[in-house]
Amino acid sequence: MSGHIIFSYAFDAEGKATKLDNRKVSEELKNQGLSWVHLDAENKSTAKWLAREVNYLDHLIIDALIAEETRPRVMEFNDGLLIILRGINLNQNSEPEDMVSIRMWIDNDRIITVQRREMKALFDLGKDIESGKIIKNSGEFLYNLLYQILAVTSPFLYALGEKVDMLEEKIMSTHDVSFREKILQIRTQLAVFKRYLAPQREAIAKLRICDHEWINDWTKRHFQENLDHITLMIEEIDEVRDRSQILHDELFHGLTEKLNKSMYGLSLVASIFIPLTFFTSIFSVNIGGVPGLNNHNAFFWMMIAMAFTVLSQLIILKKKDLLR
Repeated sequence: MSGHIIFSYAFDAEGKATKLDNRKVSEELKNQGLSWVHLDAENKSTAKWLAREVNYLDHLIIDALIAEETRPRVMEFNDGLLIILRGINLNQNSEPEDMVSIRMWIDNDRIITVQRREMKALFDLGKDIESGKIIKNSGEFLYNLLYQILAVTSPFLYALGEKVDMLEEKIMSTHDVSFREKILQIRTQLAVFKRYLAPQREAIAKLRICDHEWINDWTKRHFQENLDHITLMIEEIDEVRDRSQILHDELFHGLTEKLNKSMYGLSLVASIFIPLTFFTSIFSVNIGGVPGLNNHNAFFWMMIAMAFTVLSQLIILKKKDLLR
């Protein structure tokens, strides 16, 4: 078994799939009738296999299928489409927002998909096909793949919205600044999701106007369903991002208010002790003629004067409503 071929299927006229022997994949791709092969770009044999077995494809297509970095897009050619999509990352020790790419060449008779990391949605579709799911043409395959990608991705976006709901209740009741880190983490995740989903929405919108025999009215209607789904997801991202910004501002406002109260308290203390400091500075001058220098009761009367000064200040501050 060739390691670069992960799995492959041939579909009959009724849309039923049959698993292919890897040695027959190249021949099946050249025949009439729909067939699908999924390849691993991390395997060094994949690039050689593509150059040798599907050399009828433009070299730009082959280069894009095995590229290191990709962005969701659709490129239209005379006989088919080059499509690059992103799906949520459910691989071990990975962040969900680090979305996995799938590269695809699709035309009337062949589907070639290439991965560098495993995408759950694609393997779910493969399992459904192996279990008897009917795929009558390339357009139906593409719609089902898009549906799986969005169905797997959307729960994570809605889960972020639920996290913001819970944080909102806690922040509004406690104004605990420690929640700021969680808000920033959610905002970062949302930004990464939108980075990939926004161009993916444009790619799906472009699919509705592509003019190919296998993109019929049924397929275009279902592409519209995919477009509506991803539009709702992006609207959810924008809404959750705006709400998280409000919470971030609320935390910042609470922190600023605490700092202002602290500074106000320090200012009051300073305003009270400045006159007292003046008194002590005057009477600590080490020169002749200081009042009360030889009077044993001088210290007592000085304490009385300082207490009177503090009391007078407190009364004035209270009347001006400056003691809070």
